Amino acid sequence: MSVTAAVEIDAPPAAVWEALTAFERYGAWNPLLPRVEGEPVEGESVRAVIAQPRFPPVPIRAEITRVDPERELAWEAAVPGGGLVRVSHAFQLRPLAGGDRTEFTQLERLDGPVGAAVPSSLVGFLADGFDEMNEALTRRVESGAYADGVPDHADHNR
Repeated sequence: MSVTAAVEIDAPPAAVWEALTAFERYGAWNPLLPRVEGEPVEGESVRAVIAQPRFPPVPIRAEITRVDPERELAWEAAVPGGGLVRVSHAFQLRPLAGGDRTEFTQLERLDGPVGAAVPSSLVGFLADGFDEMNEALTRRVESGAYADGVPDHADHNR
């Protein structure tokens, strides 16, 4: 099963990438991933909390599988519960309008013994969470709040 959610952001890929890879600042803006600890470096492990709408927060450990600056960041994780579902998640950036805008897409694929049996109703819930993050990322980047030296106004980790 796979889920996709995309948004156009009125900023170049470099600005979107800067906000996307500043994991330590996710608590200030990211409703889906309010906490990610680690570095966006291929082969590294990160610890995260997924706050999917309508579900309790779920801690995960993921391995960064791809870092292509200003183009793609991807990771893979086993969902807690014995590894019955394996999750591959990618954040993709594509320049638009000569590089002044960015199409930002989240792609998630669920595999494993139970991955194919995930109910289709869950797809809508996952897409809702991705849409919420995409909208929050758009607000953050378009406001310039991602830039170093700009204070964060809210912290979802508290």
